[in-house]
Amino acid sequence: MNDLAIDEESRSLLRRVVERQAYRQLMAANIRAHGLKFVPEVEVKIPLVQDLEHSLRILREVERLYARLGGQDLANAVRAQMDRIPYPSSRLELATCLVLCDRAEQIAAEGYRDSACADFAAIARSLLSMDRTSTREGERLFTEFCSEAGNRPAAQQMFNRWLAIALVSLGRPGTPGDARAVALKLRSKRCADSVREFLAGVKPLVERWQLVLPPATSLGVELPAETLGKSA
Repeated sequence: MNDLAIDEESRSLLRRVVERQAYRQLMAANIRAHGLKFVPEVEVKIPLVQDLEHSLRILREVERLYARLGGQDLANAVRAQMDRIPYPSSRLELATCLVLCDRAEQIAAEGYRDSACADFAAIARSLLSMDRTSTREGERLFTEFCSEAGNRPAAQQMFNRWLAIALVSLGRPGTPGDARAVALKLRSKRCADSVREFLAGVKPLVERWQLVLPPATSLGVELPAETLGKSA
C-alpha cells in the first residue's frame, strides 16, 4: 500500500496505528535507558544498551513514516499516554517489565509483519529480529527470585503492575478502528486476538514463577471475554 495512494480514512487510521507503535517503542526505549542504573555489571549493561539502540532506530523509522502520512510532532501525539507509564524502581522490576512488555511488543509486531503498508511491515520485521539478550537475562533473574516462596508476594505485585501496562499497549479490543485496521489489511489480527495470544504465552511463565493471573477486574484494563479468570 503506497502511502500516497490511500484514501484519507485509511491514512488517518494508519496514523493512529503508527502512534500506537510509537507509544510502545518510546516506552521500551525510556524504560531500558532508565533501567541502566540498576545494572552494575558492564557485561550486562552492554546488551541492554544494544537493545536500547535497536529500539531507538526503530522509533526513528516510525517517526519518518508518521511524517510521510501527514502527522506532526509524534512525541507530542503520544505524550498523554507516556505520562501514565511508570518507571521500574529496581532491577527485579526492570526484569518483570522487560519480560512482559517485550512479549507484548513481539505479539503486536507479528500482526503487522505482512501489513499492506510496506514501510510498517518492514518496521515490524525489524522489531521481530531484535536479539533481546537483556530480556532473557531479566527472565532468568526473575525466575530465580520467584524460586523463594517469601519473595513471591513482592513478585506478584510487580507482575500485576506490568501485566496491566503490557495489556494496555496492545490496544482496546472491539473498537471500530480495530476492526477497520484488519479489514484494510493494515494488520492481520484484531486486538482481542493479540491479547489472547499474549496471555496464552504468559501462562507458562506464571506457572514457572508460581504466581497467579490476577482477576481481570483488578487490572483496570478492558479485556476480551474469557481471557482472565473471575478470581485469582
